[in-house]
Amino acid sequence: MTRNRLIGALIVGVAILGMAWTFGYAGLGGPPREAMPKESAAVEAPAGAVAVTLDSVALRPVQRTIETVGTLHPFEQVIECAKVEGRVRRILHDVGDRIKPGDLLLEVDPTDFELSVRQAQRALEVEQAKLGLSEAPTGEFDVSQLPIVVEAGVKASRAKERLDRVRALVERNALTKEELGNATSDFRSLEAEHQNQILMAKSGLATVQMKQEALAIVTQQLRDSRIVAPRPSTSDPRVVGDMTYAIISRSAAEGSFVRIGTEVFKLVIDRVLKLKAPVPDRYVAEVKEGQKVTVKTAAYDKAFEGTVTRINPSVDLTTRTFEVEIQVPNPEGILKSGSFAKAAIVTRMDAETQTVPLDAVVRFAGITKIFLSDGDHAREVQVTSGTTTPQWIEIVSPKLPAGAQVVTSGQTLLSEGQPIFLRRATEKTTRTASEVRREPAAE
Repeated sequence: MTRNRLIGALIVGVAILGMAWTFGYAGLGGPPREAMPKESAAVEAPAGAVAVTLDSVALRPVQRTIETVGTLHPFEQVIECAKVEGRVRRILHDVGDRIKPGDLLLEVDPTDFELSVRQAQRALEVEQAKLGLSEAPTGEFDVSQLPIVVEAGVKASRAKERLDRVRALVERNALTKEELGNATSDFRSLEAEHQNQILMAKSGLATVQMKQEALAIVTQQLRDSRIVAPRPSTSDPRVVGDMTYAIISRSAAEGSFVRIGTEVFKLVIDRVLKLKAPVPDRYVAEVKEGQKVTVKTAAYDKAFEGTVTRINPSVDLTTRTFEVEIQVPNPEGILKSGSFAKAAIVTRMDAETQTVPLDAVVRFAGITKIFLSDGDHAREVQVTSGTTTPQWIEIVSPKLPAGAQVVTSGQTLLSEGQPIFLRRATEKTTRTASEVRREPAAE
């Protein structure tokens, strides 16, 4: 019996110590138990009311842009064609190569043209020899300096001097008039010969000049047998600074025969590209030369900067658009001509535009609307939206009241005039439905 009482006393003691540890005991200096958090007071909602969260309508500056799409074109495109007929001897460059103005692209066999040059040179030398010239005349040439003309002129001058002496002697009756007639005839004959030599010299000079032109033609043909990259006349510093061409097409092969006008190479200047894009005619007054443009392509995530350089002065009657040309610097050559591109032309800055959180907008059946807080009730407002960002959206119309509160959660359950009450946060922040929707889905 004593043993049973001892066991019972031990059990009671253990129970008392457990209760003291659980609820704390100040008398022994032990720490008191932490106070339990108080439950938040329940909000008494009106019948049929919807719990919502509110946010203010904000005024923000908005940069206006005009969105358009178009195609990137090279700054210039050059088609190199054969100027002479012949067989291609060698090709020095191919598609994808970058070349500078003056670089040799293709050479046609020059043998025939070299022979033609030598033949024309000999023909010119023959005509020069006929006139007594060692070099081809240049510029204005005085034929009276030619030997045959000088000789004829000397003979005519001597005949004139003899005629003058005979005339003087006839006047003194020292010679007969018959001798005067003979002297006069000799003078006239030699004078005519002098004039004839002048005419023949002019004809010979014209022949020399014709031979010079023939030599120049075959010489040019010899030069044209070498097709080189041209030098553009543009003065754009972005193009001239590092002037290169890119070869995008080659149509000839070594050993093939080309005729005059045959396309052999196609070259482009692509360090600066031109984006040609249509713009609706309602923006005629807003688009100006010199405006900055943001250009994007499907190939790259980053945007490229461009500038409006040309505006077509006419509007297309079919599409009611006008074409805008935008220059896009491409110093590294990463953009490709022919690519599809989207452009945003920066026009004006609106200092104050009314915006609401993106979650405040409700779209249903083609209607865009928001709900404003009108005391304890919701007021439905159909709106026209504008610029949109991941955080907010512009309300273009109507004009919202100053200090208006817009519903940002619970609006999908609302209708015009329905009672609302403000959802209150507990000690742990209450998340709105929009915040829950933005969380990534669990894998």
